[in-house]
Amino acid sequence: MIDRRNALVLGASAILGASAGRAQTQAYPSKPITIVVPFAPGGSTDMAARTLAIPLAKILGQPVVIDNRTGAGGAVGTSVVARAAPDGHTLLVAPASVMASLPLTMKTPYKRQDFVPISLAAKTSLILVTRAADTRFKTLEELAALARSQEGRVSAGNPAPGSPNHLGLLQLEKAFRCKFNSIPYRGSAPALADLLGGTLDIYFDQISSSMPYLKAGNLRAMVAFSPVPDPALPDLKTSAQLGLGEIDATTYTGVFALKGTKQDVIDRLSAAIRLASEDPAMSKVLRDAGSVATASLPEEFERIIKNEEDLVKGFIKEGRLEGVI
Repeated sequence: MIDRRNALVLGASAILGASAGRAQTQAYPSKPITIVVPFAPGGSTDMAARTLAIPLAKILGQPVVIDNRTGAGGAVGTSVVARAAPDGHTLLVAPASVMASLPLTMKTPYKRQDFVPISLAAKTSLILVTRAADTRFKTLEELAALARSQEGRVSAGNPAPGSPNHLGLLQLEKAFRCKFNSIPYRGSAPALADLLGGTLDIYFDQISSSMPYLKAGNLRAMVAFSPVPDPALPDLKTSAQLGLGEIDATTYTGVFALKGTKQDVIDRLSAAIRLASEDPAMSKVLRDAGSVATASLPEEFERIIKNEEDLVKGFIKEGRLEGVI
């Protein structure tokens, strides 16, 4: 029996083979491909893009260049791609939140409808971490009790409003029936420094950022906000396993093209990414960093974006998230 993963790879091989047979009439890619990353080098999005670029270049037969364009929570880099030609030679690698929540929580020079999802590239689970030496709470039940008894005083760090981290915080507040003192940070580095220094109580972080401190014993992970246990921390229970219901605040990073890109180009890219995700070197680099190399059909990635978009709209309607809609 062929499982879904193998079926995807076989399908990708068939599409690429058919594309090769039409090489005389189909010139894509006819020049190097630029992948715009709307965040700084060194982060989880950048790592996903760079590890994908290596096998993707081999599969497509053209260099794949990474271009980091930072600013405005990802809006600057995304806008760069929005102004490019819709020919598949300028792509965006970004988390789903850049499409799902950013246009709903701030004015952006692009719309979600300006882009089409091609495939997932990687996913990184969100976890709740605290200092290993903090004895005020050892379990989620104890944290919930403390947060309720000190309403709005337990400090919880997260990046920008509407980010997967912030959505995880809002969902946990709803499950706990409490309110944290939400403190925004410009990235994990300053937040983890405050957490380790004792001026921050808890932090909602990607596994990839916290992993070095977890391995060193400086931090303690309390829960994973993912549908299933993460392979990087297989013994860490999910919110559903701990009785809080399924809270999925996974960072789903994927590849986008501009609306208007020809369907055969989208199909070729989607197939190539599925094959690239099977590359052992790519899988190992991401796994060692706490992420998982993964691919999807365009419609699967679209569903993930839509689910996150609906979650953001719900919090805006409840007044728990400021929106521009």
